[in-house]
Amino acid sequence: MNFRITLIISMLLACAPFARAQEDTFATRLLHEIAAEQAAADSFYYAGMFPSHRYYGSPRGKMKHDNNVFFTGLIAMTLGEMQDQFRGPDSALCRNIRTKACATFPNFRHKSGRSTYNFWKTNPSMVFPNSGFLNLFKKWHSLPDDIDDTSILLLAMEADSATARATKALMEQHANTVSYGIKNTFKKYRDIPAYSTWFGKSMPIDFDACVLANTLYFMHHYNMAGSRSDSATVQLLAGFIQHREYMTHPAYISPHYARSPVLIYHFARLIGRYPIPELAQHRAMLVADAQQLLAATTDDMDRVILSTALLWLGASAPEIDLQEVKTDGDFVFFVAGFNSLLPDFGKKTFSGYHLISYYYRCPAYNKVLLLQHHLLRTSLKA
Repeated sequence: MNFRITLIISMLLACAPFARAQEDTFATRLLHEIAAEQAAADSFYYAGMFPSHRYYGSPRGKMKHDNNVFFTGLIAMTLGEMQDQFRGPDSALCRNIRTKACATFPNFRHKSGRSTYNFWKTNPSMVFPNSGFLNLFKKWHSLPDDIDDTSILLLAMEADSATARATKALMEQHANTVSYGIKNTFKKYRDIPAYSTWFGKSMPIDFDACVLANTLYFMHHYNMAGSRSDSATVQLLAGFIQHREYMTHPAYISPHYARSPVLIYHFARLIGRYPIPELAQHRAMLVADAQQLLAATTDDMDRVILSTALLWLGASAPEIDLQEVKTDGDFVFFVAGFNSLLPDFGKKTFSGYHLISYYYRCPAYNKVLLLQHHLLRTSLKA
């Protein structure tokens, strides 16, 4: 009997490294696939950027390459949060991908040199690159820098605290009610002095739930979430969640992300890392809605981000065969919707309307989301 027990234990111990090797092999494969999609030399994309595509009118509409920094920043930021989970050559590769990505960021920085960033390159400025008709807009109006790209890129490059605090001061100068107020949100939210998406004073005040979640994530990362604007932004997000407007009006409260699974992903990421009481009290409702969407979806990547959200919220999530996930399907993470610029009636009427929307995908970022889920589930099992 003792011999049998010893034999079984020996066999289990012998298999354990193999199991770990299998997990590491999957992560390694994904990391190498991500690296292979990074631009190696300047072309339409700067060396170090990740290609992304925009589709007009529907997720299957006409495709154009779009050299925005948004997805490259997200990849660098997300890999940075996973850096410590890699070892040896994988760790070096992860750091190399991040370094190359961050080297492209100066091309998207404000022309004055201040630490705010644009969705598209700033010198010369660009609006909807690779599009003849929409490129005409750059002659009279360029897109201002925004707090979403700025938060993501500063986190990705691990900016120093002085830079973060200087940027926060600029964000507060452009918050709702400081110079003028928002016109196109629910009336109950119009007097809340939360952050606006845009730095430009010529732009309407804009509330976007995912942008605000990313901004609070940035504030908490640098331990500087305590101002009037921060408290107001928490109040606003708490209202969106409490009234379940992320389910009933996703494109109205988040014109730049627009989809319920993506909104829940952002809320869960913030709550999972920084359990802000006003938001965390709605954890059970977010879990229930994530489960409902997960049961109904047929999109592989929606299943991945909803399952990740459930794990961040402390709930269980069904196992996913990650080897079978299609990262090149119709999944949309970001939407450029002109409805955000319209007066309230127009914004409500056209929220989610395809003919005024561009749908964005980045194949490499989808693989990063897959890698994120894999490593999160692995760490919870450890």
